[in-house]
Order: sequence, then C-alpha cells, then structure tokens
Amino acid sequence: MTQPRRPQPRRAHPRTQPARRRRRRPVAPLAIAGVAAVLVVGALAWGVVSLVGALSGDGAHVEAAERPVVTDAAVSGPGEVVIGLNGDADTDVLAGEEYLEAGAHAAEPTDGILNDKIEVSGEVDTSKAGDYEVTYRVSDSSGHTAEAVRTVHVVDEMQTMQGGVPILMYHYVYSADNPPESLDGNYLLDTKLEEQLAYLVENDFYFPSYPELKAFLEGTHSLPARSVVLTFDDAEAGFLNVGIPILEKYEVPATSFVICSASGSDRVPIDHRSAYVSFQSHSFDLHKAGGTVGHGGVISALTTDQIVEDLTHAQETLGTTEAFAYPFGDVTADGQQAVREAGILCAFTTQNSWAHVGDDVTALPRVRISGEYELSGYVSLVNG
Repeated sequence: MTQPRRPQPRRAHPRTQPARRRRRRPVAPLAIAGVAAVLVVGALAWGVVSLVGALSGDGAHVEAAERPVVTDAAVSGPGEVVIGLNGDADTDVLAGEEYLEAGAHAAEPTDGILNDKIEVSGEVDTSKAGDYEVTYRVSDSSGHTAEAVRTVHVVDEMQTMQGGVPILMYHYVYSADNPPESLDGNYLLDTKLEEQLAYLVENDFYFPSYPELKAFLEGTHSLPARSVVLTFDDAEAGFLNVGIPILEKYEVPATSFVICSASGSDRVPIDHRSAYVSFQSHSFDLHKAGGTVGHGGVISALTTDQIVEDLTHAQETLGTTEAFAYPFGDVTADGQQAVREAGILCAFTTQNSWAHVGDDVTALPRVRISGEYELSGYVSLVNG
C-alpha cells in the first residue's frame, strides 16, 4: 500500500444537497501499455442449454424451454485488458465508519479472468474528512496494463438510507428490431432500460458494493440516500449484447448472474468483459429441476456439502465470490449454510421486496423489474 493521498479541502457533499447528476471520475477500462491491440469481430456461436427460465406472476422461475447462450460474441486480440470497479467509482463513507474495500474485476481475451492478479494501492483514513484515491492495476502475461481509480469521499455527514435498500432483479433485454419469439414480463425493451438508467444517474443514485450492502443490512455501515443495487439473472444473450452497452453508456455498475454449466458460460466474463459488469454465480449446475420444495429446483434435494461443491465450482469458473442468486429462488437451510461455507457475502432469492436491515444476507429479497412497467412505476419501486 502507498501512503494515503492528502485529504482535499472539504466541499459540499452531493448527498447533502438537492439531487443532481454526480461528477464521476472515469475509469480506464482499456488503459493499455505496449503494442496496439487489434479487434477481430467473431461470429456468434450459439450453444443450447436446457433450462428452467420463465417467470411466474410472483417473479419465481417455472418450467420453460431451451434458451440460446452466446459463446463467442466478440473474439478480441491480445492486450485488450478491461478492468472495472466493484461498486460505485465515487464511494461515500461517513467519518468514523470503516472503509469497506470492494475490489475490482478484470479480464483479457487470452489470459482470461485476471481478478486474482489485481494490485491495489492507496489508503483511506476515515478519521479525517476528505477525498482519497484507491488505484487498481492489473497486467496480462504480455505486460499490457490497465488501471481504474476509486475516489473515496469521507464526509462528516450525509443523507442516508433508512431501514432498507432496493436490490433490483432484471432478466432479459431486447431491441425492437429483434424481439423474442415469446414476449413476457421478463423481457425489457432496451429503450426502457435506458430510460431507467438515465433516471438513476440524473437523480444521483448510489451503487453500493456487496461488502457495503452486507454491512448495511447487518446494521454496521451507513449507505448514502438513494442507494440501489442492479442484478441481471442468467447472462442471457440479449443482456450481454444489448444491455451491457447501455450500462456502459450510463456508467452504472451491475451484476450478471451466470449459470456456469451452460454452454460457453466460461467465456462470458471474458468475451463480454466490461468495466461496469461483475459476473457472479447463479450456481454451476443447480439451475434445473429435481427438488421437492419451492419451484422444484434441484438444490432442495442436495446436502450442504453437495451445494458447497457446486458453488465452489462456479466460483472457480467466474473468479468471483461476492454474490449468488438461488436458481428459481429456492432456498433451504442447507443452501444457506453452503453460502456461508463458500464465503459468499450476499445471496438472493426471487422474493419480491426491498431488503431490510436485519434480513439474513444468505437469503435476500429483490425487487422484480418487469418489461411491462412504465417509468413512473419504476420510480416508485426504487424510492420506496
């Protein structure tokens, strides 16, 4: 670690003032040292996996047909390292509270996932109000380097979330010129997603990391007012090819939950690497029928040890351990214990509500976002 950056003179903090668009420090997803990279656009290779995928009226998964999974949407040349921050690039901390390091994620076409190679420098002194910088740097095997910088605002006071926080559950994204064969509430038109993200950015919403979310729900950390977490289940082709560019346009961080046994899923975090998307576990091979409780997911037929084995396999595939979405929303005591033993910070169900302080972080509810909602309904959901 380097020495802490000298605190800057205190200024009015965004969350003590009327809502306005935040001044974001851009990350450098393609800050590459060395030879220039050449992008080669590959063909779409479609794998087919038998899944249980549509949603019922209460937001839980029910039986559905086959769904395509993108395996090689973009085959890129060497040196194209992408690095992104976990959580908000402008991280807010109340003076006297702990700064919770959220880390970053990175990938490169040839070397694959580079999360375990990221070096972090910079310190934050939460006893002194001011701005601090934490830098994340990663290099691939050829010496190409990328870095991202988090600005940590330590403030004496700020408006905070009270009692709970919305964790949004999205599924699939599509464009009007390429609609799905069977359209239901799981599918969100790209223009609606853009409208929603624009609302969040224009109204100064904060995007907490999983360490921040966990600590808030356990009552040990404050979150800035207007906090929200965005999650997208299944890493479906529409989200990967249509949704991610919109998240990048508005610089809004989100999580994509990947079914790791699906064909080509091991390449998803690499071929669709993004500074604004963290790929997390939707299990390795639990996204199928075979159980007897809830919506019939196989997780309810397995022991703790069997579930831990599956979760660990998914973590090895994705290089991440922060979050997990229960397939079909089915939760058991064995599943919750497996989440703890696998070292996962937050696990999510399909129960439709805000998450509240005191909720068990191994089985958190989420707010379902339907393609049928208008912006006014969305605004109500994220503001409580």
